[in-house]
Amino acid sequence: MTKEEPIFVEKNEWNNSLLLECIKEKKEKLIEVADHKGLTSKETVKCSQELDVLLNLVQRQVSL
Repeated sequence: MTKEEPIFVEKNEWNNSLLLECIKEKKEKLIEVADHKGLTSKETVKCSQELDVLLNLVQRQVSL
């Protein structure tokens, strides 16, 4: 099942809200992994790098 875009929301706004939700979820995951595995674990570092990618996407959108 796929999510359909609401008609009343501009496409870029919808993408931004999805991106912000992904960032929120990734932050929560990062905190959880770091608490359980430690700050220097491979899983924590990987999660942090994934969060960096998402944050860079937001930064690029803001700078346009």
